[in-house]
Amino acid sequence: MATYKALNPRGEVAESLKVIGLNPRVTDLNNVTLGLFATHKGHWMSILEEVGKQLQERYPGLKLSKFRYLEDLNSYNQCNEVGLDERHLDDFKEFLSGVDTVLVGNGDAGSCTLYCTYNTTWVEKLGKPAVLLTQDLFLDILKTAAKFKRVPALRYVTNNIGDLSYMTIPDKAAYIRDVLPGQVSPMIDNVIERLTTPLTPEEADPIDDEVKLPRIVVEGSFEDVNKYFYQQYWSYGMPIVPPTEEAVKMMLEGTDLPPDHVVALIPPKRTQATVEKIAINAVMAGCLPTHLPVVIAAVEALVDPLVWSEAFTISVASWAPMFVVNGPVRHDIDISYGVGVFSPYNRANAAIAHAVGLIVMNLGSVRRGFEDRGMFGHEGHFGFMIGENEEASPWEPWHVFKGFDKEDSTVTLTFPNSRELLLCDNEPGNIFRYICERVPYMGFDPGCSFVLCPAAARVLNDAGYGRTDFTAYIMEYARRPAREINSGWMKDNCHVMPGMILPESPDVTVKKFFSDIHMPAFVSGMDYGNAILLYGGGGDHGRPTIAKANFPKNWNKLVAQYKDFSRLAESK
Repeated sequence: MATYKALNPRGEVAESLKVIGLNPRVTDLNNVTLGLFATHKGHWMSILEEVGKQLQERYPGLKLSKFRYLEDLNSYNQCNEVGLDERHLDDFKEFLSGVDTVLVGNGDAGSCTLYCTYNTTWVEKLGKPAVLLTQDLFLDILKTAAKFKRVPALRYVTNNIGDLSYMTIPDKAAYIRDVLPGQVSPMIDNVIERLTTPLTPEEADPIDDEVKLPRIVVEGSFEDVNKYFYQQYWSYGMPIVPPTEEAVKMMLEGTDLPPDHVVALIPPKRTQATVEKIAINAVMAGCLPTHLPVVIAAVEALVDPLVWSEAFTISVASWAPMFVVNGPVRHDIDISYGVGVFSPYNRANAAIAHAVGLIVMNLGSVRRGFEDRGMFGHEGHFGFMIGENEEASPWEPWHVFKGFDKEDSTVTLTFPNSRELLLCDNEPGNIFRYICERVPYMGFDPGCSFVLCPAAARVLNDAGYGRTDFTAYIMEYARRPAREINSGWMKDNCHVMPGMILPESPDVTVKKFFSDIHMPAFVSGMDYGNAILLYGGGGDHGRPTIAKANFPKNWNKLVAQYKDFSRLAESK
């Protein structure tokens, strides 16, 4: 029986990120100033104000000071941590200078809790004691995020208060006056205890429990390796290829970058994705060395500052990464772009996408039920990737449309969470009608990725609709009743994006999409009929990103060496 020595697939935190202890607590809430710190959701401050009111009933000498940090995880903002945000840091420091202790809240969703926690750790890092309120459903994210930010002992108080801004509440002022006090009162004793109880030695000087794993993490049979990796949350439910020294060395032939080169810091944990760590996970997914340049490019697209990939990954809304490959590499490594393009029959498509899924799991530290709090999850987390059918498309290739040269090879990333298949006739007006009526839309800044079969793209192109005109038409004529828009939710939560004009009357219609930056259109699939796939989503937390693949000097030789490992089908 063969024995394998499997290498560690996990990333390491940069050594500069040291664990810090908590600041000393106040001993009494009388005659101190409590800071109430909330970020973008408006009802969070309402909850904190009610907590402050009830505390003042017990401690008449307690003073309150408030600060809201309004930046959201959206397509137009690239910083959501107050301690890193030069736009607001001075004001935040001034706020902290006038308070003795700080209460932060309220984590009530996946990515919201993540960044509530991140911002609470900045209170501690800037010298003030803090306590974070969170809905108990998201406590695991809070604990994990605190460890990610190296403040593992962060104090918190749980509650059962949901997202009030998204609930149907006819009279919100009455709800806050009459209902919220009863929801807040059960946690007041815990809030007092967390704000005032002296620190334990473990809180004042926490031990760094970040375990530095050995290079070889397990030795044994194929079954032993797979069992161990699965139990450690290092793999999905399918078998992996054991990442041995020999296999990883072979994988590294796919790049000229040194093994210790840091390609990216993978969120949410932001561990170092070195070339070797990427190669280890690529081996596990069944990749060939010729796949590695595309895997690396996909990782670069994942960490582009134009997308909050950690928000998509952790969100309750259950998004998943979808990759589209353009350029000559499609032929070099046999990436499918024709019949059954989304089916998992093709090694390059399946293995590369799977490798990125493992990288998010192992280098971003995302586990189901812990960091990933998707309500339903998404089958795409296993990975799905397609090539664009450039040869059959009447439009210029997607990457050329985005400014790259035709001979470049690129990877585009978007984050859908729904799928709608349209089977259309050959009338442009009917095609657009089907799309406008059935295109999925969701969230405060909806997006959709359109995948057109070549025949449908030709019908539209022959009618004068290029890619830009295609999205412009949908932007204009895909509409919905204004009553479907939760304007209160959007306003209270700082979800009104640049250029958005919310309706004042529920009796008008409004656009389903507020911006075309979330509406990429690709041509792929079988050249038959006039089918279109609508992958809804990908707007709220960023926009599609694109990265160029880079190849080793011996690329042509490498392609020839591994060509026999690819299945050359008659139709792509």
